[in-house]
Amino acid sequence: MTVITKIVDGQSGSIKIDLPPEFHNKKVEIIILPIEESKNSGQSLQELLLAAPTLSDAELQEYDDVRTSIEKWIIRGF
Repeated sequence: MTVITKIVDGQSGSIKIDLPPEFHNKKVEIIILPIEESKNSGQSLQELLLAAPTLSDAELQEYDDVRTSIEKWIIRGF
Protein backbone atom coordinates (compact mmCIF):
# COMPACT_ATOMS: atom_id res chain seq x y z
CA MET A 1 0.00 0.00 0.00
CA THR A 2 1.34 3.40 -0.93
CA VAL A 3 1.08 6.06 1.77
CA ILE A 4 1.85 9.74 1.45
CA THR A 5 2.70 11.80 4.49
CA LYS A 6 3.35 15.49 4.27
CA ILE A 7 3.83 18.12 6.95
CA VAL A 8 2.67 21.56 5.86
CA ASP A 9 2.11 24.90 7.52
CA GLY A 10 -1.63 25.57 7.69
CA GLN A 11 -1.37 29.36 7.90
CA SER A 12 -2.92 29.95 4.49
CA GLY A 13 -6.02 27.92 5.35
CA SER A 14 -5.68 25.56 2.39
CA ILE A 15 -3.28 22.94 1.06
CA LYS A 16 -2.69 21.33 -2.34
CA ILE A 17 -2.00 17.61 -2.68
CA ASP A 18 -0.55 16.24 -5.92
CA LEU A 19 -1.51 12.59 -6.22
CA PRO A 20 0.89 10.08 -7.76
CA PRO A 21 -0.35 8.18 -10.85
CA GLU A 22 -1.25 5.05 -8.85
CA PHE A 23 -3.91 7.09 -7.04
CA HIS A 24 -5.55 8.47 -10.18
CA ASN A 25 -9.20 7.43 -10.65
CA LYS A 26 -9.37 5.92 -7.13
CA LYS A 27 -11.06 6.97 -3.93
CA VAL A 28 -8.54 8.19 -1.37
CA GLU A 29 -8.78 8.95 2.32
CA ILE A 30 -7.34 12.21 3.57
CA ILE A 31 -6.61 12.56 7.26
CA ILE A 32 -5.50 15.92 8.64
CA LEU A 33 -4.07 16.00 12.16
CA PRO A 34 -2.49 18.90 14.04
CA ILE A 35 1.10 18.36 15.13
CA GLU A 36 1.68 19.00 18.79
CA GLU A 37 4.87 20.93 19.30
CA SER A 38 7.22 19.34 21.79
CA LYS A 39 8.46 21.40 24.70
CA ASN A 40 11.96 20.11 23.97
CA SER A 41 11.82 20.73 20.22
CA GLY A 42 14.89 22.98 20.44
CA GLN A 43 16.89 20.45 22.43
CA SER A 44 19.65 18.77 20.48
CA LEU A 45 19.97 15.02 20.26
CA GLN A 46 23.35 15.23 21.98
CA GLU A 47 21.86 17.10 24.94
CA LEU A 48 19.07 14.56 25.18
CA LEU A 49 21.48 11.61 25.15
CA LEU A 50 23.82 13.20 27.66
CA ALA A 51 20.92 13.82 30.06
CA ALA A 52 19.65 10.23 29.78
CA PRO A 53 20.26 7.79 32.62
CA THR A 54 23.27 5.50 32.27
CA LEU A 55 24.08 2.05 33.59
CA SER A 56 27.05 1.36 35.84
CA ASP A 57 29.58 -1.33 34.93
CA ALA A 58 27.98 -3.63 37.52
CA GLU A 59 24.51 -3.08 36.03
CA LEU A 60 25.82 -3.79 32.53
CA GLN A 61 27.46 -6.98 33.73
CA GLU A 62 24.22 -8.09 35.43
CA TYR A 63 22.32 -7.42 32.19
CA ASP A 64 24.84 -9.49 30.21
CA ASP A 65 24.64 -12.32 32.76
CA VAL A 66 20.84 -12.46 32.55
CA ARG A 67 20.94 -12.31 28.75
CA THR A 68 23.46 -15.14 28.59
CA SER A 69 21.32 -17.20 30.97
CA ILE A 70 18.17 -16.64 28.89
CA GLU A 71 20.00 -17.61 25.68
CA LYS A 72 20.67 -21.04 27.23
CA TRP A 73 16.98 -21.75 27.79
CA ILE A 74 15.55 -24.60 25.78
CA ILE A 75 12.11 -23.79 24.45
CA ARG A 76 9.93 -26.70 23.55
CA GLY A 77 6.72 -26.38 21.57
CA PHE A 78 3.37 -26.84 23.23
